[in-house]
Amino acid sequence: MTKMLILGGTGETGSWFACYFSQKGFEIALWGPSGRRDIAESLGMRFAEDMMEEVEESDVVLVSVPIEKTVDMIRQIAPRMRPGSLLMDVTSLKAEPMRAMLACAPEGVEVLGTHPMFGPTMPGLGGQTIIMTPAEGRCSKWLPRMKELFEADGARVEILPAEEHDEIMAVVQALTHFAYIGIGAALQSLDFDVERSRRFMSPVYEIMIDFVGRILDQNPELYASIQKNPKAPLARQTFIAECMRLGEKADAGDLEGFKQIMREAARHYGNTHEALERSDRLIGSRIGEMRK
Repeated sequence: MTKMLILGGTGETGSWFACYFSQKGFEIALWGPSGRRDIAESLGMRFAEDMMEEVEESDVVLVSVPIEKTVDMIRQIAPRMRPGSLLMDVTSLKAEPMRAMLACAPEGVEVLGTHPMFGPTMPGLGGQTIIMTPAEGRCSKWLPRMKELFEADGARVEILPAEEHDEIMAVVQALTHFAYIGIGAALQSLDFDVERSRRFMSPVYEIMIDFVGRILDQNPELYASIQKNPKAPLARQTFIAECMRLGEKADAGDLEGFKQIMREAARHYGNTHEALERSDRLIGSRIGEMRK
């Protein structure tokens, strides 16, 4: 039986993967800095009393601690791993953790960066995306096994270099979260009655406002950590600058200037009509739900 140690396994994401890999036949041990043995017990799993001893004996060590603690954790445990084992992480940044894993893991230890593009509220992998950043020349045994495992459960696995991953996530995660949280903060500053406004919503507005609520319902620690992506400041600054430019056109009554910005953005976006059709299907589904 494959032995797996999950560092941060008593947290939400770590617990999700503990349950997942346990169902796949892995023997799981959990460790968390809070020492929450009760969580391990509630999951029917063993708490790792001696973390370093478990590291030395495990076939797979999965790092699922907060982003800002990931590199320090890797530097602490990676040198103690044995050849043939796998060191992997499931954090939202890849370049810095990958550098740490490659620098600190002994020769013969395989290295696999992993980023599940879903939260621990998801019941399974069906329809979800998992991004992998395998270390070149150091993941020939474990990459196929993990990829096949995830794909068999309906996940789409994408392989990316670590630097490219972080560039894309600066927009896909950091910027989109920033925009939604910004809307939420604006609603609060305006003292806007969100619940009352639902009486006057179109379905598309309700979907948008629910996405704002979805983000605001998440763990603030995680979402603040995602903003630490070194590629994110440029994305945020560009977004704020474009909001200011758009706002200046609207405030000045420059409708032609406003429309020109929108047209240019549409040309760059590309196939806006397909996006319209996809969102129409989503709106139609929401209308059907409301009718029921």
